Amino acid sequence: MDLFPRAQKSYIPVYKPFHIDVDKGKGVYLYDKDGTCYLDFLAGIAVNALGYQHPAINEAILKQVKRNLHLSNYFVQDVQVDLAERLLALTPFSKLFFTNSGTEAIEGLLKLVKKWGNEHNKKEIIAFSGSFHGRSLGALSITMQEKHQKHFLPLLPNIIEVPFDDTAAFEAAINENTLAVFYEGITGEGGVRPVSRFMLEAMKAGRDQYGYLLIADEIQTGVGRTGSFYYYEQTGLIPDAIATAKGLGGGLPLGAFLVNEKLQDVFLSGQHGTTYGGNPLACATGLATVEIISQKLFLDRIQQKGSYFKGLLYELANDFSDIVSDVRGEGLMLGVEVRNNALDIMDTAFKNGLLFNIAGGNTLRFIPPLIIEQSDIDTAYEKIRLTFKSLFR
Repeated sequence: MDLFPRAQKSYIPVYKPFHIDVDKGKGVYLYDKDGTCYLDFLAGIAVNALGYQHPAINEAILKQVKRNLHLSNYFVQDVQVDLAERLLALTPFSKLFFTNSGTEAIEGLLKLVKKWGNEHNKKEIIAFSGSFHGRSLGALSITMQEKHQKHFLPLLPNIIEVPFDDTAAFEAAINENTLAVFYEGITGEGGVRPVSRFMLEAMKAGRDQYGYLLIADEIQTGVGRTGSFYYYEQTGLIPDAIATAKGLGGGLPLGAFLVNEKLQDVFLSGQHGTTYGGNPLACATGLATVEIISQKLFLDRIQQKGSYFKGLLYELANDFSDIVSDVRGEGLMLGVEVRNNALDIMDTAFKNGLLFNIAGGNTLRFIPPLIIEQSDIDTAYEKIRLTFKSLFR
């Protein structure tokens, strides 16, 4: 029986997968069981930061497998502490908590800020239109997209929605009761939209005036994706805490939230926890990933490759100005907004051997492994142009 009918019989139908029976991955390519290869500019939705079968990841897995796979939070192991110390050394934060995913990192931060707010008599949390922070009920409460929220009401109270990048609306919404502002420096599922410096300045000024917390969702923008280890480094705004995941585990489930001194002692013993968070195997691959990506030369190369790819996408926008309305993003997190036919473009590109997905309804999102070379970008661009020509010329 074919794989996909079997999956339909077994799975709750929440996904729409590509019809490719994946056999293996190597480098920046996926191969199906017939040997057909696909250039992967989706990278497991930004998870496979070092691509497939990276030797450092494989070595870390084999080394840790010989030790143990799981210990629980009754134990501490060196590989976990090594990764924690490395992340804190790379950032201005003082402590962290490991999770399995980005959604869990957001949930932990929601609990943390709500407890802090109860201690400081603040209740309102601000989130922005088009944001995406996860699908669990807490994270969904600050994911300000009606299509995601409408079937699961009521959600958490005291959530204030502010239009994306609208500084006047933001300044009108904040006050002494504002507890926290959750934001993405560049939206992921919201369409690869960078927050303007004007909004960043407004958020900083508001924090100075009202003393709320700034919480950056770096789940997709982090771990080198935009050309700095975390995107906030490019903005001049240091948040009070960040959520990180996606590429952090090098392909295994791993997330974390990192907090500053103001928040490091809010949770007391037993007030938060996780069974699998900080799993030694995931921490081992995470440590290998962080050691490679955090190198300045590696980050510089991400910026160079991202600029090169973005330049090609601007050429596409110029040649197909009737179809493409915008090109945006940083590093290797880039989006091409089209006026229509986004799904047709994605499906046709898939048939041409290129994988990417759609974000924000009509934005082609390109988040390839960070190890891509210029030749891979050239190949991807050829496939994109072939796709556009076949559909629109």
